Amino acid sequence: MTRANTFIWAALMLLTGLSFALGERVTASRFILLVAGVKFALVAWQFMDLRHAAIRWSAGLAGLLALILGLAVFLA
Repeated sequence: MTRANTFIWAALMLLTGLSFALGERVTASRFILLVAGVKFALVAWQFMDLRHAAIRWSAGLAGLLALILGLAVFLA
């Protein structure tokens, strides 16, 4: 494991703990979705090697994430 992978993994663990803590609150669903979006972006960028992909893949995935999270927040 590289140093960057270890840092991203630690950030993901902290964000998972934050999601758990926010899950105890009834009104925190939008924040939980935001944290899930950040986790998704970190995994896609670091572990799916999106940072080495063509810009259209990065933009497409970012747009898809924004669409999904926007709908989820709107419906929540």
